[in-house]
Order: sequence, then C-alpha cells, then structure tokens
Amino acid sequence: MARAEIQPEETESEETVDVSSRYLNRELSRLDFMQRVLALAADRSQPLLERVRFLAIFTHHLDEFFQIRVAGLKEQAAAELAAVSPDGLGPREQLSAIRARVHDLTADASAIMRDLRGKLGTAGIRIVDWD
Repeated sequence: MARAEIQPEETESEETVDVSSRYLNRELSRLDFMQRVLALAADRSQPLLERVRFLAIFTHHLDEFFQIRVAGLKEQAAAELAAVSPDGLGPREQLSAIRARVHDLTADASAIMRDLRGKLGTAGIRIVDWD
C-alpha cells in the first residue's frame, strides 16, 4: 500500500500577517483583571463588606502593579531600550496606555469608595484615622 503524500496547507507568510494582533499585552491584561475585581466592588447585589473587600483587593493589586510592573517599564523607557512586547508596544507606549486606563479605574474606585463609605456609616461602621 502506498503512503499518501501530505501536502502542507498554504499559509500566509509571517510578513503579511500582523503577528502582534495575536497577543494580549501583559500589563494591560492585568488592568483588565483589576477592572473585573472593581466591577465586583461596584455590584450592589454583593453584601456590603464583600464589596469593601473587593475594593481592598483592587487597591492592593494596583499598588503591586505600580511597584513591580510600571517600575520595570519606567526603567526600560529610561534606558531607551528598543524592546517591544509581543503585542508590538514599546515601554513608553505601554506606560501611556496604562496611564489612561489607570486614570479611569481610580476615578471609578473613588466613586465606589464614596458610595461604600455612606453605606458603611448607615450600617454603623466608621472609618477612622489612627488618632
């Protein structure tokens, strides 16, 4: 019995396909995750203290994001590295995109906190200073 010769499928060359469109940006994807956590904090069907907890998780992750990931991108930008992420963005482009996204996220988080503070007060829970 003769073996059938398998012909490779014709594919587009790497030059004609924008490979970067196949990848998600690692840093922006992390912000997408944080946005989903923030959405849980905004969800009024969640119990009050769970909403507070989701807001705390959001702020913790945002702090860590800046301490590690944004700091690394700033070092890359300062060193003027020509490296790009798999999605095709350089360090400065990523920092610009992060800034815009974080601006919106923190505005949303502040609005959620104002709402939660009022509801916590009504429930007899006060947020006080150390003094």
